[in-house]
Amino acid sequence: MTLKLLQVANYIIDSKFLPSVPIGLARIPIVIANQAVSTLPIDVNLYPPLQNTYLKDTPLGLSTLNTPIYTDLSLLGCQYTDNITNQLVVLANDRFRLSGTPQSGFYLNLESILIQVSQNQRVIKTEIQGRNGTVKEYIGADDLQITVNGVITGKNGQYPKEDVIRLKKWLDAPLAKGVTAWWLNNLGVNNIVVESYSIPQQKGGYSYQVFSFNAVADTPVELRIVGQ
Repeated sequence: MTLKLLQVANYIIDSKFLPSVPIGLARIPIVIANQAVSTLPIDVNLYPPLQNTYLKDTPLGLSTLNTPIYTDLSLLGCQYTDNITNQLVVLANDRFRLSGTPQSGFYLNLESILIQVSQNQRVIKTEIQGRNGTVKEYIGADDLQITVNGVITGKNGQYPKEDVIRLKKWLDAPLAKGVTAWWLNNLGVNNIVVESYSIPQQKGGYSYQVFSFNAVADTPVELRIVGQ
C-alpha cells in the first residue's frame, strides 16, 4: 500500500472542517493527537494480482461414474496360512492399471474413498502435591490411526459382488498388509493392520456398496539372528 502525504497542517480542529482519507466513494476523517491530516490518496488495489503460473494437479483417471479421481487406494496382495485348514491362502496382485506393469499390480483398487489419519502422543502426567497442573513426560508417538470410508460402485442394476468379496477377504487377512495411495504414502504409511470394518446395506441402494474400516499404521521390524 502506497501512501503519499500531500500536506500536513498543524492546527486545532475546527468543527466546520475535518480532513479525511478517501476510501472508495467514502471519506474517513483522520485525527492524530489534536492535529488534522489532509487528504491522503491510497491505492485501491492493496495486493498485486495473482499470477497463474502454477500447474494444477492432474487426475489419476476417471471413475466408473466418469468423475475425476485425485486419490485412490490400492490394496496389495498378501499370503498367509489359515489357522483352521492349515492351507496357504494367496491374495494375488492380479489386477493392473491400463498403463501398468506386472510390478505395479494390486489385489483391489478403491477409487471412491475418503481417508482420515489421526495421531496420539504417549504422555505420562504426574500430579505433585502443592503444584498446579501436572508434570509431563513424553514417551513417544502412538500408532497412526487410519479410517477409510468408501463406496464400491457396480454397473446400473448390478451389485458389485466380486469386488465386495475381494474386499472382505483382504480385510480378514490376519497380518499387516501393504497399501498404495499417494496421500497415505506421503504421510509415511505403507503398511496397515486392520482392526475393524463395516459393510452395511443402504436403504434404496443396490448397485453400490458402502464400507468403512479402521486400521493402524505398521512398520515392518527386521530381526537379525546372531549365531552363537
